[in-house]
Amino acid sequence: MSPSKKVPVKIIVDVHERQSGIAETLSELGAEIEVAPLPAGDYAVGADTLVERKRVLDLHAAILKGRLWPQLGKLRATCEFPYLLVEGTDIDRGPLHANAIRGACLAVIDLGIALLRTGYQRDSALWIHRLAVRCQELEPAAERPAYAQRPRPKPGEETAEALLSAVPGISTSCARALLARFGSVAGVLAAGPDGWLDVPGIGPERARALEQSFHHSSSP
Repeated sequence: MSPSKKVPVKIIVDVHERQSGIAETLSELGAEIEVAPLPAGDYAVGADTLVERKRVLDLHAAILKGRLWPQLGKLRATCEFPYLLVEGTDIDRGPLHANAIRGACLAVIDLGIALLRTGYQRDSALWIHRLAVRCQELEPAAERPAYAQRPRPKPGEETAEALLSAVPGISTSCARALLARFGSVAGVLAAGPDGWLDVPGIGPERARALEQSFHHSSSP
């Protein structure tokens, strides 16, 4: 049995994506899913890797209403490897001119954000799962080049730690302490400021930063 079968990838799904059906498909593909509010992006798939998902019509609307660039700016600031996944078979299904929507996609790439194009929800889930497998290095060694065959922490641990440590003032050690106390990102969020203050190293300023990052994040 290959390592990818023995140990599932861990993917954190933003609460706004619960209705998309993608989380269920990711579970069917063997991923371990945690639903929690993300400070940026819609899917945390590995250490420093976030995916923002936009359906084509949503992408058009986000550009027209001026929401896209602040969202992508926050995505870039939160992780080292940002992805924008655009879902839909027709990129022109929206009010923007054909040149405008393509120019926007090129501008996204110019910002250093990788662009993924998918046709439908299951296709999106397949891409997200494959990206998580690569980020968490669960491929059998023979399927990866020699330079990529190096040990890493347990799958999922890096994802959750990176997500929490992306909050200003929260170090990796603080993120680990929070996860050790509450078990998961969702558990950390459920504990709230009063619970966070009971964790060594978490004072009022760090508790405030956590609350602002997770409860005042941008709407999709």
